[in-house]
Amino acid sequence: MKKKIRNFFETGMILAIMLAFVMPGVATTTKPTLSEEILEIPDAEFEWVPVDANGSHTIDGHEIILHETGQLVTLEIHVSGWYPNLLEVLQATVDSSGYSNGVGGTLVPYGWPGSPEDGCFIDTSRSDFVFYGLVYLDAVYTGDLDYKWGAVLLFSSKADDGQTYYLGTLILEVPTDASGTYTIDFIPGDANTFMKDDGGQLILPLTLTPAVISINEPPNKPAKPSGPTNGKAGTSYTYSSTTTDPDGDQVYYWFDWGDNTSSSWVGPYVSGAPGNASHTWTLQGSYNIQVKSKDVYGMESIWSDPLSVTMPKNKAFNFNFDLLDWLFERFPNAFPILKYLLGL
Repeated sequence: MKKKIRNFFETGMILAIMLAFVMPGVATTTKPTLSEEILEIPDAEFEWVPVDANGSHTIDGHEIILHETGQLVTLEIHVSGWYPNLLEVLQATVDSSGYSNGVGGTLVPYGWPGSPEDGCFIDTSRSDFVFYGLVYLDAVYTGDLDYKWGAVLLFSSKADDGQTYYLGTLILEVPTDASGTYTIDFIPGDANTFMKDDGGQLILPLTLTPAVISINEPPNKPAKPSGPTNGKAGTSYTYSSTTTDPDGDQVYYWFDWGDNTSSSWVGPYVSGAPGNASHTWTLQGSYNIQVKSKDVYGMESIWSDPLSVTMPKNKAFNFNFDLLDWLFERFPNAFPILKYLLGL
């Protein structure tokens, strides 16, 4: 009996010593949240996702790059990350201040709400639209261009299964005078953009991810062409010019030789690298050479300043006169009719 009691106390002392070493670590360690550590679920998120445009464009994540203006851009709101809470109600309000960047052009909704072809709307027939109905929240509100998307689960709560769901669509018209970058964002704050669980508690933290509409800029005005400013007709001469592209795109050059001919597009060249082309004028005279450029997406620059060149001598024509001068010197009376015709 004494042996059992002794073993009990010895075991207890060992446990006490182990706890003494372990407890300080426990006391200084922050307890991981269920969603972050165990389930590895990201923050609840509203995000703008560019999905389409009706002209030449490139989509890179949350940015859509337009390679020509005058397009209709389609953006979607996606929502995710409320698990393990049960979602009851949500609302997303769009910040329309990014519709104008103060540089050029204002983005406006294409038409008005009411159908999938107009402005901003919710396509409830989509399989990834999980909400059962809309109640007191505005599905789409057009006051002051601050659009609201809202949804309430009428019959039961919906737990997120780790997927991202569709919430609404906005179609914006990008006018021909638009330039630069536009940011389409959400208005933060519990009264504007929020998610609540089935107990009415805010689901936090809440991440708001904007979309960016960038207008691909044309290359800058090319430099005045460089090369010989006079020469002989019938001889080939090489000219060059250079430009830079604001977007860093590769560029092509087009040389207009001033005699109703051109080089067509030559390139592509790295932005900032000179482009070269050669030309032969067949007739004597003065000509203005100009250059324009375009990027790989077809955005064209304006024309360069002209370079004036003079071709004072026609190679073949001057050779004949030299020969005639030599003949007339040697045989002054041999060609009376020819001298009469040439007025010599």
